[in-house]
Amino acid sequence: MSAEIIFNQNATDNKHYRSLKKKVDAAVKDLPKTRILKKQIVTFFFIALYVLIYFVAMRNIENVGLYYSLYVALGVVIVFIFLNIIHDAVHNHVFKKQWANNAILLVFDFMGANSYIWKNRHIKMHHNYQNIMGWDSDIEQAGPVKIYPAAESKPIHRKQHWLVFFMYPLYLFNWVLIRDFKDFFQEDRCIKKKLKDIPKIEFVKLFFFKFFFVFYLLFVPILMGQKTGVAIGALLVMLVVGSLIALTILLTAHPNLANEFPVPDEHGKMPNSWLEHQFITTNDVTMDNWFSRVFMGNFNYHIVHHILPNVNSVYAPEATQVIKEFAQENGFEYKSMSMWKALKEHYLLIKTNAQAAAEFDILEEDM
Repeated sequence: MSAEIIFNQNATDNKHYRSLKKKVDAAVKDLPKTRILKKQIVTFFFIALYVLIYFVAMRNIENVGLYYSLYVALGVVIVFIFLNIIHDAVHNHVFKKQWANNAILLVFDFMGANSYIWKNRHIKMHHNYQNIMGWDSDIEQAGPVKIYPAAESKPIHRKQHWLVFFMYPLYLFNWVLIRDFKDFFQEDRCIKKKLKDIPKIEFVKLFFFKFFFVFYLLFVPILMGQKTGVAIGALLVMLVVGSLIALTILLTAHPNLANEFPVPDEHGKMPNSWLEHQFITTNDVTMDNWFSRVFMGNFNYHIVHHILPNVNSVYAPEATQVIKEFAQENGFEYKSMSMWKALKEHYLLIKTNAQAAAEFDILEEDM
């Protein structure tokens, strides 16, 4: 595999990109700055809400039904903190000062993830190489599930269109308990291509915050008198609910049958320009309402986020309109679909790859 990915240097597309950037900058220049203030208020609101729900749960240890309900609420709030706060903070969209955004990222550590490795995964790998096998750390190939059409087929992939219904609810389990550790310690992980030396303090933070997450959500309730089985069950339900909500949103933008998974040649050269790559690997989700703005942080406007990640998410609707017009004028395919349609396209990708794996097995047997 090549040590670097090289996009096709298309002079016309480079000129298109510069023109598009100027148009978007002009479109958002005079939009209300109060939107950013509202974003900051929402940031503190969601963080305070998470803390409040937790303490209310600790005050209602004996009420099992309420206790479980509050942990479900924690699972829901965690997802919206990630979408609306952490994702924007990693792009320096919440506050003007980078140190303030970095401080907000610590909330992610308290929620069981690792902000250091995720920031590097997201910025250095996903944003540069989305949908490229072996490079996009957000869609890192998992053994039981084949995402990339060009990936090697294994016998287990024949049943993956059934397996995903059992595996996807475990998404946050994998993230909290397995994925981050792999990225820190396994040399064959995507992030290792760009992240050679991890500061020792980050290893300390990794173990400290993972332990603290389990401690305050599991052991503290037990120490306060909660039954061990109930405490474990509530944490499991919290992570399952969070997993389902997270994937309902995260699976809509890239890994689906409507998007392409371009393959570089043996020298790492891509068949398309960088700009074209953004359009063929990404789609928007058609949604513009109070919920998408406040709870999802305009995450559904994903094409503008990849083409111009420095544009604050609060201005994504207007910036997207410019991109749609640009795409129509210059022959790029702008894709937008409902959330249900995007999820259906994801499942069709999983099922298509399962069928390809089954056909591969039959071919091998015939040979």
